[in-house]
Amino acid sequence: MKSYLALAASIVALAASPASAAQYVFSFQTNTAAGSQLFGGPATGSGIFTTSDVSTQVGGQTAFRILSISGTVNGSAIVAPTTAGGYGNYFITGPFFLDGSGVNFSTASGTSVAFFNQSNNGLYRINTLNPFTSSYLVATSSAVAAVPEAATWGMMILGFGLIGSAMRRRVTKLVYA
Repeated sequence: MKSYLALAASIVALAASPASAAQYVFSFQTNTAAGSQLFGGPATGSGIFTTSDVSTQVGGQTAFRILSISGTVNGSAIVAPTTAGGYGNYFITGPFFLDGSGVNFSTASGTSVAFFNQSNNGLYRINTLNPFTSSYLVATSSAVAAVPEAATWGMMILGFGLIGSAMRRRVTKLVYA
């Protein structure tokens, strides 16, 4: 029985490794009071950032590498990063969730987008490159509620099996005692 418990403990330890990513919902819209050039109307966007769980310090704030972005900008789907290094950094501390380098991506309509925080005035900004347009934004972000990982379900089932096995052995010993 002790060898089964040792095996189960090692399986649980392997399955309990931390999740590899976190998700954050974001949204933005042009702030026409502070806006510069508009996109022929208001710019809006929303979606989800998926980030690494490995943090780094950037400008004294804890940042996480953005692994992917899904969502839309002005109704066009976000499809790919436009920089060789990926999308950029996502901050979970401090007053802003993006730094000055921000995130760079393309949309299905072929628009290249840069979404970043302009630190000299404390506002978010979005730029597009084809044609060049720029506008200040009001933006928000929040963490997506965690969903149990497959490993969590596996650990729970393994735990129920071990408890059931122990109870069965105990009942068997009581009947034959």
